[in-house]
Amino acid sequence: MHKKTEHPVPPGYILIAAQSDMDRTVDELRHAACAGMDTEADSLHHYFEKVCLIQLSFNGRNVVIDPLSGIQLREFFEVLSEKELIFQGADFDLRILKKSFGFRPKAPVFDTMLAAQVLGFEKIGLAAIVEKYFGVILSKTAQKADWSRRPLTENLLSYASDDTRYLEAIALRMSVRIEELGRQHWIRQCCERAVRTADYTDAEEDREPWRIKGSFKMQPRALAFLRSLWNWRDEEARRRDRPSFMILKNEDLLALAQGCADSPEALLSELPDFLKKMKPERFESLKNVILSAADIDPSQWPAQAPRTPWKDEKPYQGQLEKLMNACRERAGQLEIQPSFLAPRAALTAVAQQNPLGIEAIMQTSGLMRWQSEIVAEFLS
Repeated sequence: MHKKTEHPVPPGYILIAAQSDMDRTVDELRHAACAGMDTEADSLHHYFEKVCLIQLSFNGRNVVIDPLSGIQLREFFEVLSEKELIFQGADFDLRILKKSFGFRPKAPVFDTMLAAQVLGFEKIGLAAIVEKYFGVILSKTAQKADWSRRPLTENLLSYASDDTRYLEAIALRMSVRIEELGRQHWIRQCCERAVRTADYTDAEEDREPWRIKGSFKMQPRALAFLRSLWNWRDEEARRRDRPSFMILKNEDLLALAQGCADSPEALLSELPDFLKKMKPERFESLKNVILSAADIDPSQWPAQAPRTPWKDEKPYQGQLEKLMNACRERAGQLEIQPSFLAPRAALTAVAQQNPLGIEAIMQTSGLMRWQSEIVAEFLS
């Protein structure tokens, strides 16, 4: 953080929905060194997610910007990119801001959620952090609100503003403690990674998104049904602009695919409860997809996911357990979570390939430098 003086938490908020107010906000933002920032999107209610609100706290002001009001935001984002931004969980906000507006911060980002992990907090959510530092209980009643609806109520706008009003004061307190612990390079590397990750989210889309959690044990015939059903659900969600889970939940999708693989005729003659509630026209469309999938030639069935060998079949298991025990012990000494120091997947890669040197560990495991420096001690 750039300052060593903590300012009072700014009260109230100003809704920005007119261009004149937006222009004034941009002029005031030019004189700010940093800003607490958050966004509200509508991914829980729509397939095509969009930014519905942008919250900002700076220089003793809380503003809630309505990007759906038709105001111009190009100059705002140009000025904003030069400011140090404070987020609570920056990954989602940076991703959707990049996707929606092409926004990428040029100045450093400080993520209070990552800082909470650096400091070893047991609870890292915003509500828990605000209560810890200020004794204030934040409302959670609007977590599932449809932020695309207009007009927004006073309660919703106040709730949104609460997401940024404490961020600068939190970041300052955290920064002081991080400096006392000598972990400035930890938080810097964590936040730099969050910014980089937002750049590649869309570029690295899963080529087989239908392989959802729970499908790895399925046989090829069931996977063929799952692929067809997933594509049908995705098309329905797009057409209706609804989240996929509102069309068909993942667990129902898996059950349907397996039931079809066992016997599509039996499933269609004795419908599960979640299909009985489906509208007739949508069910007819789904039925056609099921019948088409039943005719797919076995040579076109997807391959089953490769199975992971049993523990006693892994030649590197002993090294992995040694690394995990060492990380668990060191994390305890540092008073942080072992998974934050080094996730199991990263340690598995290290155990498998036995890299030599910090750079090789980073390349092999995807760990940050500060993590790799600690893991390297266990390999010497």
